[in-house]
Amino acid sequence: MQLLRLPDGRDLEYEVRGPSTGPVVLFHHGMPGSAVPMDTVLGSMTARGFRVITYSRAGYGASSPATGRSVADTAADCAFLLSRLGVERYLVVGWSAGGPHALASAAVAPANVEGVLVVASFAPFDARGLDYVAGMGAQNVAQFGTAGQGEPAVHELVGQMASAVRGHASSDVAAEMASLLPPVDLAVLTAEYGADNAVNMDHGLSGGDEGWVADLAALTSPWGFDLDAVTAPVELWHGTADQMVPVTHGRWLAERLPTAQVHLKPGQGHLSLAIGSLGEKLETLSDRTVPLR
Repeated sequence: MQLLRLPDGRDLEYEVRGPSTGPVVLFHHGMPGSAVPMDTVLGSMTARGFRVITYSRAGYGASSPATGRSVADTAADCAFLLSRLGVERYLVVGWSAGGPHALASAAVAPANVEGVLVVASFAPFDARGLDYVAGMGAQNVAQFGTAGQGEPAVHELVGQMASAVRGHASSDVAAEMASLLPPVDLAVLTAEYGADNAVNMDHGLSGGDEGWVADLAALTSPWGFDLDAVTAPVELWHGTADQMVPVTHGRWLAERLPTAQVHLKPGQGHLSLAIGSLGEKLETLSDRTVPLR
């Protein structure tokens, strides 16, 4: 994969897949994750002619850590990357923890982002009227329960969770994540996607747990932008069976994103909603976009 030197001296790891002349898509990965392209995730996009740029958030893979990074800070890193690649207009996709970062991209670079696809996205941690962890599996309840307990508690729990997935086969990962997986997601994780995901996560965690710790801090702190700053068309998708990010998060976001077309899919989970269908979802978004002037 490739490295870009950022203005503050940090390195940002990225990769590009798909046709060189296709519409450009910036893909924001989940938590944990990395720039490693996953065919089971990107294939439906590149097959439809999209050129997909993946990257590793600060602290994951070969991307330098960034102490105290916010969601908006990551979006600014990505805006610089796209600018250096000579891309003026692009779509953004965010899945899971990538969802807030995709919305941030639209807020940080409104003159460049033509549309936003968010799939199974988290809502803000301080979202008024939302019971943040209600409906989450035990692992995520524990993970987000460390917010406010101090860095040692966060590092300890994230270290335990990282050890449970780093270097393990997808079947072992599925066993560790059992409380987060309805049957539809278990079927996805134990099929081809599971192997792709293991490689992606292993690379993200290859230098340690810093990226995961920083992600958790960013998600549970102010994001650094207001949702009403997102003026580009938004396609918002969420599965009603999601046990990683419950559908209540999607409903909360849907009520506060005025440009969002909302798709709440009965019986779909966190993984089943995305694998094999992001390209189709992107085409729906593309139909709504008007080239920015």
